[in-house]
Amino acid sequence: MSISQSEARPDEVSTTQSGLRTGSIGLGGTLMQSIAQISPTLGIFYTIAFTTGQAGVSAPLTYLAAFAVCMAIAVPMRGLARHLPSAGGFYTYVSAGIGPKAGFITGWLYAVMVTIVPAALAAFTGAILQDELGGKYGILVPWWVYAVVILAICFACAYRGIVISIKFLVVMTIFEMAVGLGLAIAGIVNPGPGGVSLEGFNPANIENGSGFFLAIVLSIFAFTGFESAAAVGEESRDPKRIVPKAIIGSLVLIGLFYVFTAWGLQVGWGVDDLDALASSPTAPAFVLADRVFDGASLIILIALVNSGLGVCIACTTSATRTIYGIARTGALPSVFARVQRTHRTPVVAVFAQSAIAMIVCLAIGLPLGPYNLFNMLGTTGTFVYIPIFVLMNIAAFQFFRRKHPDEFNIWAYVVAPIVSTAALGLIAWNSLVPLPAFPVLLAPFIALFYLALGLVVLIGRNLRPGKRAWMSRAGELPEVD
Repeated sequence: MSISQSEARPDEVSTTQSGLRTGSIGLGGTLMQSIAQISPTLGIFYTIAFTTGQAGVSAPLTYLAAFAVCMAIAVPMRGLARHLPSAGGFYTYVSAGIGPKAGFITGWLYAVMVTIVPAALAAFTGAILQDELGGKYGILVPWWVYAVVILAICFACAYRGIVISIKFLVVMTIFEMAVGLGLAIAGIVNPGPGGVSLEGFNPANIENGSGFFLAIVLSIFAFTGFESAAAVGEESRDPKRIVPKAIIGSLVLIGLFYVFTAWGLQVGWGVDDLDALASSPTAPAFVLADRVFDGASLIILIALVNSGLGVCIACTTSATRTIYGIARTGALPSVFARVQRTHRTPVVAVFAQSAIAMIVCLAIGLPLGPYNLFNMLGTTGTFVYIPIFVLMNIAAFQFFRRKHPDEFNIWAYVVAPIVSTAALGLIAWNSLVPLPAFPVLLAPFIALFYLALGLVVLIGRNLRPGKRAWMSRAGELPEVD
């Protein structure tokens, strides 16, 4: 039996009627949830070749520009998080600002996406391990074995509770960022051809405007994940204060990390030889580490595996909390709102998410290949994030204009949403024109499939006579307020 707040001893963490364990994590843990889902080292080590190929020496500026766009997305989100610290996240935000139908579709899209993302990341991480350990050390273990182990660890963390998940994330995220910064610093101390140069920060050096823009497009989605602090809001201490800080704080920290690390990698490689960086068949981080760390690129592999595992754990947490938050209001079967008595985790949601991720990873990854699976589902995430962020922008405008006019701010709830929505529209266009090659070509259609499933559930289940009670609860916080 769970311990009620009135019966709890002072040294015990309390639980609310929602079932989740409140007061479990502080600002640091909430911040690491967002940063881990962003996946810092994977984000920079596997985008630097593309951004350099498109923007040349100006690649560090593309991350800075992407940071500015993401801040325009985060500003209205911060306001919503301050008033609506719910495990439902986008479901609650959009329901409160626009209405329950739009809220359900938004929450559904986010829940499905972050449920499936661990399948792609586990496959990708497994493929990196297979290639590096097999090629350099003769350890011949197939990628899917590593992927299964990663997803099993994610399940164990999710089942045991938010505290153990966050402890994992804190240690892993600090380690991977330390490795990334260490490699960048080593590159600056031991520069390649061209020496230490600040030319990359001079806008006058942008030679190809369209290439620079394409690099920004990719860089923007290297930042996604900052929103996941909302998923653990109910389990944090003082969520109305902590979650907004974690959303903005994670973006600022990752923005600084990306810009500095991109510059350090370019300098270490050699600013006079950036064409070779852009076309390197091996991730540039491995090549640079072998030079500046005397062949010790194994530490880069450890950091990348660490990053892949961290993002899988963070996405599992986001997915299970979002599913739980939706089910708690009745918009999904109530069984998904069931919590485990000892650990206070949404146990049915954990089992469902883990099973789906494992099935997708093996059933699609084995015939398609791990890299194709990653590229396809990663691009699908782009098409899912765009409508989610656009609806969140509209919800923020409506919520503050109607319900909190005293807090309505033109810059935060009009200008920032317009800027970010326009940027997201351009991203959608450039992701479709020209059409990508197979299997990435399937990404927009997979996103439409997610949407179609959500509409089937909404119309076929939630809008039937006698089944609409959830609509009055979709944007409320009875367990928090």
